[in-house]
Amino acid sequence: MGDSKYCFRCMTKYGSELHVCPSCGYVETASYDPMYVPPGTILHSKYLCGILLEYNGEGATYIGCDISTGKKVLIREYMPINLCTRVKGKATISVNYNNLAKYKAFMAEYTELNKSLARLRNNSNIPPVIDMFAENNTTYTIFEYIEGVKMLDYLKENAGELSWEQVSKIFPPLFTTIGILHNAGIIHRAVSPDTVYITDKGELKLSGFCVSAVRTANAGLEYELFKGYAAPEQYSANSSSRQGSWTDVYGVCALLYRALTGCMPVDSVSRQKHDDLHEPHMLDSRIPRHVSRVIMEGMNLNGRDRIQTITELVTRLFEQPAEEEEDMDSTILLGDSIPAQQQAEEPVYQQPVYQQEQQYEPQNVVHQRSSAPYKKPKHDDYEYEKVNTVDRIKVPIIIGLLLLAILMTLSVILINILTPPKDETTSVRSRRSSISTNVVDDTDPTKAADTEMPNLVGKFYEFAKDKWKDYFVLDAEYAYNDNYDNDMIYEQAIDPGEMISQGQVIKVKVSKGKESAYIPDFAGMTKDQYMNALEKAGISDSNYQFIESKNSYGKANTVVELQVDGKVVHAGDFFSNKEGKKLTVFYVSENANTQVYTTAPPATTEAPATTAEPVTQAPTTAPPVVTDPPATDPPPTDPPVVDPPPEGQQENQEG
Repeated sequence: MGDSKYCFRCMTKYGSELHVCPSCGYVETASYDPMYVPPGTILHSKYLCGILLEYNGEGATYIGCDISTGKKVLIREYMPINLCTRVKGKATISVNYNNLAKYKAFMAEYTELNKSLARLRNNSNIPPVIDMFAENNTTYTIFEYIEGVKMLDYLKENAGELSWEQVSKIFPPLFTTIGILHNAGIIHRAVSPDTVYITDKGELKLSGFCVSAVRTANAGLEYELFKGYAAPEQYSANSSSRQGSWTDVYGVCALLYRALTGCMPVDSVSRQKHDDLHEPHMLDSRIPRHVSRVIMEGMNLNGRDRIQTITELVTRLFEQPAEEEEDMDSTILLGDSIPAQQQAEEPVYQQPVYQQEQQYEPQNVVHQRSSAPYKKPKHDDYEYEKVNTVDRIKVPIIIGLLLLAILMTLSVILINILTPPKDETTSVRSRRSSISTNVVDDTDPTKAADTEMPNLVGKFYEFAKDKWKDYFVLDAEYAYNDNYDNDMIYEQAIDPGEMISQGQVIKVKVSKGKESAYIPDFAGMTKDQYMNALEKAGISDSNYQFIESKNSYGKANTVVELQVDGKVVHAGDFFSNKEGKKLTVFYVSENANTQVYTTAPPATTEAPATTAEPVTQAPTTAPPVVTDPPATDPPPTDPPVVDPPPEGQQENQEG
């Protein structure tokens, strides 16, 4: 009764006799995604890993607990999902040999980024880096747990928006922090209501730090861009699309736009086609004019014409506009007369961007001065026009034509109702057949096509389905494909760039893996190592099974024999995934020494033959040349990367 355990969701302790957390209702037997670390795993002999919180193309974030102190932490794992896989049921990551160079390069960038963040641990607006270590063939970063809510949720709880007075009080520390990051050479590229948290004390914390390839489209990793807050240069990996401090200026101004107006800004891709982003002051007249203008400058689609630094942005936001300018604006709006000499003496801003204000001035009159002086014209000032004969009969003629058109329409409808077509059944069938082959199964014709279809080819199905679930629904058709890995999309029914409506169903074809493969060598390999070898060779997990051998002995947990349909097969033999046959892998029990004595006594003369057969088979499979590339690859020297399993075992056998 005195024992207790941690809840894998909220990291609070409760009695070991319970199976449901009394605090959050988490069931300890709940399922989890096998692609990620199993809840309950101990990392670095110190950190308890809980459930998966979020993931993107760089890696995954889990809730965790420091066992030594009992404090909650955030565990960030480097795991680029399109470059690696995980050994089922274990925390170890398996890297495809062809992706090893990219995997190590991005991991080096990930490590340097978090080292730089560790140097800024004294900044209270950034979750401090507590620890960083290499394990399971990857790198982990431990962050302090954020006790707060996302800015997006905070805005929803506050009528969807904040006043300029509120923003001017809580945002300056965030501006300062981003400026410090830029001085340290770090560009965030993801400032948005989803990456900014606000604590109970009203402090803002910036999270969501990732390598640049995740924040840039088609840069080598599954990218994650926040719609409405990503700068236009982030949607292109071309060298001409420069990124820098001005990229974060766009994100900060977009965040201010959302906080002050309560409206999500139009995404930069749509703005490049048709820029209909309204100035904040047009949406809410309480927003100061100079603040509204600065936000629009900070969201300029051209990076060179945009405000370049956070320092410049803050200076422009908080500088007090000249009283003469405000008075002049109000006077012009009201149509009051101003002496020409007085107008010449009043200072005005000469920047070209400020001149854009004039096109919004007539609309802003209603918001700012609804009680403007109005001079009612005298009745005698009007002159009535004489009505001629044509004008008198024009209106009755138009009305008559409209009535005639309505009567004709009604008569056509009645005829169609009273005389149904003979081939109605055929037309319905043809229509249904066309619908069944159409990409859209339940598209609502009233919904506008407001979402641009992304390129899903080459992306993993589960990742894409979860990432775009708020925009459209994926309908998968699985088939074998030699050019794409298992669970990877290789065809989509709607071309990238086409506009679709929200909730539309998109048909995609997903790879089940290779149609066929060659069986890899198992000499000297353990179960887990040979599982990796099978995955790399292209034999999917649904087409093989591991069975403990009852009549073989040798090194514990090593593979000793392969069979298909009860027949022995060897390394290098052809194997078809499409035939539905299973490759049976026999391995020695972990209690190998005990197995020797228990299998020896049988009285039948056939027993020695069956026990000796697997032992003699093992040497026959050793001579074939190992075709698995990792066997010839020298051991990586980078500490965070563990040597590929087949290579290590091959070296041991040669020794």
